[in-house]
Amino acid sequence: MKSTKNQVLLDVTSTGRQIDWGARKMANEYLAMAYDDIDKHIADRLRGCATRLVYGIGEDGQRRLRAANFCRVRLCPICQWRRSLKLYGQMRKAMEYIARKDPRSYIFVTLTVRNCSLDKLSLTLDKITDGLHNLVHYKEFLQAVDGWYRGTEVTHNLDQSSPDYDTYHPHIHMVMAVKPSYFKSRYYISQKRWGELWQRAIGADYIPICDVRKVKGDTAKAVAEATKYAAKAKDYIILDDWDLTIETVRGLDAALRNRRLVGFGGCLLSARRALQQVDPDKADLVQVGDNADSVKDVYHESYAWHSGYTQYIREID
Repeated sequence: MKSTKNQVLLDVTSTGRQIDWGARKMANEYLAMAYDDIDKHIADRLRGCATRLVYGIGEDGQRRLRAANFCRVRLCPICQWRRSLKLYGQMRKAMEYIARKDPRSYIFVTLTVRNCSLDKLSLTLDKITDGLHNLVHYKEFLQAVDGWYRGTEVTHNLDQSSPDYDTYHPHIHMVMAVKPSYFKSRYYISQKRWGELWQRAIGADYIPICDVRKVKGDTAKAVAEATKYAAKAKDYIILDDWDLTIETVRGLDAALRNRRLVGFGGCLLSARRALQQVDPDKADLVQVGDNADSVKDVYHESYAWHSGYTQYIREID
């Protein structure tokens, strides 16, 4: 029998970056432990997630994931990662489609509100979702923006020296398509004006912080930032305070359950429809890369998760 060292999964991207499945599966198992005190059914689904991975080794020597069992639990670190990759790929293809038809420039906008306590998180998420609905229907927005994507993210302040310790920061990341002439046109919206529009949209008695940046050159970085996780594992898996972990997971689960966290409008929505892109919440999480099916497999390898090794170990026939 081969040594354990030789059997450990080594998944590397085409650019040479190693994919750490083991770390994500460990975070998944910690999350399952938290759900043992919240919802046993979800805990079982989490434990069954990504327990076996099947790869095709192509004619080019690259390893590509061909089969896996994913739980699709909203907070699952593995499924969030796969969903983010899928959404990133879809966004890039939609933007390439627009570039071929009618090129646009892009701006990256982050819309924020003040931090809130966990018991106010659901109401605050309702507030920013309703606020976004208001914003995208303002005449000033419609004159300036041809299309948009939005992704909602929640971060958890765990800095014990901060006055905002153990508060939550829900915010919206947006990628907006604008005409190349936008930056010198009368429809240009300054950062200060974005703050005023967002204040009006959410009905705040303060001007919220809005970060606005022109996307220069390659759009990949902005798209990656906008399509990242709804909540990062480090914000809800707190190993040195398990009671806080359970409280955080319980609260995030309630606040995020059955909530749409991404949305599209204008030319980006039209591009998605033309490309027949599937809702990322329902999309295949196995095939998330470009041209995944264009290379013929020479042979297959399967790997099973072993908690004792905290690694994926190759299954030998």
